[in-house]
Amino acid sequence: MPHSELEHARRQETVESFWRGVDTHDWGLVASTLAEGFVRVGMRGDEDDTVRGRDAYVAFVSRVTERMAFHRLESRRTFLSADGRRVLNEAVETIQPTAADERNVMSFANVMELGEDGLITRLDIYWKTPVLQPPAWIVPGSASARAEKS
Repeated sequence: MPHSELEHARRQETVESFWRGVDTHDWGLVASTLAEGFVRVGMRGDEDDTVRGRDAYVAFVSRVTERMAFHRLESRRTFLSADGRRVLNEAVETIQPTAADERNVMSFANVMELGEDGLITRLDIYWKTPVLQPPAWIVPGSASARAEKS
């Protein structure tokens, strides 16, 4: 169903706010862009690398990014479909798990879906494999991530 230019701009702003919130670690902003039933499917594409629910995602992403010695996420380009329901986003994320580690720069393509209300319902992450692999604890269902929650 077609929507207005104003609605299209509002959806674009929702997506931009999501990426800005992740970059600046503004978890309230991130949460405000997500539907309650939000699903994040990570780089591995399996159940261990999937987070279900807005609150679970915000808890996961805040724990992972704030644990790092350095984290930066730059949203480079965002394309919103004509119907405002699908998004393709290109991002570059730089992480440094500990002060002793090298910085790891990773390029991502992110496919997002938005609901009727304009909130983000799904995020699928695809990435170019960098020379350095991120630490195992970045995967929410990994043994080290589960041990940390205990």
